[in-house]
Amino acid sequence: MAVKKRPARPAALDRAEHNAAPVKLTKEQRATLQEALRRGEDLREELEAKLTAYGRWLLEVVFAGDAAAAIDDRSKNPVWLELVRRAGGPTLAIGRRMLFTSVRIAAYDRRLTDQAWRNLDVGRKELLLPLSDDDRLREAAQHVAKWNLTQTKTREYVGQLLGKDGKARQLRLTAPLLAGRVRKLRDDLGSAPVLRRVKELRTTLSVEDRAALAEELDGLRSVLVELARAVRGR
Repeated sequence: MAVKKRPARPAALDRAEHNAAPVKLTKEQRATLQEALRRGEDLREELEAKLTAYGRWLLEVVFAGDAAAAIDDRSKNPVWLELVRRAGGPTLAIGRRMLFTSVRIAAYDRRLTDQAWRNLDVGRKELLLPLSDDDRLREAAQHVAKWNLTQTKTREYVGQLLGKDGKARQLRLTAPLLAGRVRKLRDDLGSAPVLRRVKELRTTLSVEDRAALAEELDGLRSVLVELARAVRGR
């Protein structure tokens, strides 16, 4: 029986996830790395500042400073509903995830006076948001700050918290969001150029790779069939 090959992954990503030893660099390469790190930090600070400022504006103007209303998933605020509808489209190119993240972080910044929460970067604050409770967020922020957890470790920590007592992480999924994902998948994979390219690739793939890819596509088809049945109620 042929051994199924794992899909190729970017080497840098694979090394990062497996905590590989640092790459040996020359003096010139180390200088380039330091400059890349500096520029990356500048970019992070700029993006976080803009996201934070936008979230605060949404909180103050759209929600009139009402943090509870900004956090409520069932908000009936008409301006907010229209923003959510437009998110990811031509008139509001930022996605819904960024929209929700910006206003929720602003709302919790208002509600949580704990210094550990306030000192966290936006990336780790976003990872804590699924806890959805002031006390849990405060305690989690203190834990993350105390141990200086990376984003990867913070995600794992949140998953452990949500898994306690059999509590599953709440899935944020709406009909428009699901339809958008399916539409994007269809647009990405259903075009004639993609089909032609796949036919070309078929001649270069090994038997094992063709079988593995076909298996993944069959699995995707099964998932889509089940989703369609669930929507139709049969």
